[in-house]
Amino acid sequence: MKMKSIKSVLMCAAATGALAFGTVGTASASPWNYVGGGYYDFGDSGFYLEGSTHVADRFVLNAEIGDTFDTIFRVGGVYLTEAALGGAPLFIAAGYSDYSVDDGIYFGAGVTYAFDPRFDGKFELLHDTAVDGFFRFRSGLTYKLDNNLAVTGSYSLNNRSVSNEFRVGVQYRF
Repeated sequence: MKMKSIKSVLMCAAATGALAFGTVGTASASPWNYVGGGYYDFGDSGFYLEGSTHVADRFVLNAEIGDTFDTIFRVGGVYLTEAALGGAPLFIAAGYSDYSVDDGIYFGAGVTYAFDPRFDGKFELLHDTAVDGFFRFRSGLTYKLDNNLAVTGSYSLNNRSVSNEFRVGVQYRF
């Protein structure tokens, strides 16, 4: 196993532990508290696992790992601002990314929007310094089957010859 792969596995284990044990009791109804996984297409097909949880009133930790031809790993945080674009709350995101061939940091902003009680959207624009730097515009939709289970899908447009990303999966919210 390559040293970079071992580093990614250890970071994923640490992030999973933080997500599993770092929840704040008052944030349990939050749409940011979830674990999920599903199909992932990022130049090659594979699967992804992700998780997110509140660790403070306005701060969220998140992590994701995708296994396609290369292992993709991202871990970071989200700051939930008080600002909004219309009825869509604004958030700021930043973190570490590892694409097996290169690693870097990402940062950007996005909005969440509830189209109705069962149907949510999330839209974000991020800059990633890995692989010579690129921008990613991700748009995602979530359909809640019940209070805890949801079906999700997202598409990311990437520039600078970085493959676009497609995901479809399920989330369990807690």
